[in-house]
Amino acid sequence: MVKSIGARDLFLRYGSQTILDGVDISLVSGRIGALIGPNGAGKSSAFRILAGLVKPDRGHAVADNAPPGNFRSLRSYCGYLLETPDFYPYLSGKQNLELLRRLSGTRTNVSDLINLVGLSHDSGKKVQHYSKGMKQRLGLAQVLIGDPGFLILDEPFNGLDPEVREQMIAFLITLRNRGKGILVSTHLLGDIESIADDFTMLHRGKVFLAGSMDKYRDNRQNVTLWFSNPLPENLDIGPVLTLTPNSIRLLAGIGETEMLLQKLSVAGLFPYSVTRSGILHDKYMEMTR
Repeated sequence: MVKSIGARDLFLRYGSQTILDGVDISLVSGRIGALIGPNGAGKSSAFRILAGLVKPDRGHAVADNAPPGNFRSLRSYCGYLLETPDFYPYLSGKQNLELLRRLSGTRTNVSDLINLVGLSHDSGKKVQHYSKGMKQRLGLAQVLIGDPGFLILDEPFNGLDPEVREQMIAFLITLRNRGKGILVSTHLLGDIESIADDFTMLHRGKVFLAGSMDKYRDNRQNVTLWFSNPLPENLDIGPVLTLTPNSIRLLAGIGETEMLLQKLSVAGLFPYSVTRSGILHDKYMEMTR
């Protein structure tokens, strides 16, 4: 059973413009990876290469660190959602999936997929009457036809309202817990940070930063503490970025934040809110400055 797939040393140029320059991407079973970066960073091009839709000028696909051949060979391991899902509008959701199942030649139980993505009550409706969130769920069901070990999802949360987005996030966690390796491209850094195990950050076609989220969990980040009552004027808590009558803002790691909260509690000061900037948000802002 293949435990990891990906790409090594991707290089892609359109005319005189370099789109990707030495990019490595990995998907690992039972982990969610985030591919992030500003518009034009090369995320969509990397996904199209992984789907075998675009041939890179340089680079190769890997499975368990051994080259399996060209990128089209990755399709035997992967399910893809690269753009907004497109279905036959005059067919029901279930009919669309049945058609795709027959075309794929698999024995996937379509009813099970429909239940898995939460469309059991709407499977008989024509897709032309589906909301965007329902189409996204149907797209995920399509990706799961054939039970691939790896999923490559380009902007799966795009245009979804908060409730549906939370459902999608919970669904991805369920798939990860079932052993799927998932790669997600998104601009919603807060959402993906809550579930990602690994990340690759692209900037101008190159890898700006990559690694496991755990490695950066205790990085110093912007922490703001909010208080209902004015703070004492002689408060001594060490170096801070900003101190107002009702708030403290400073750079601190998780351990430092916990120590500060203990110190404040001894002084009888209890914040009603503590906000901590996202790891990916801070790195993204650092990259784009």
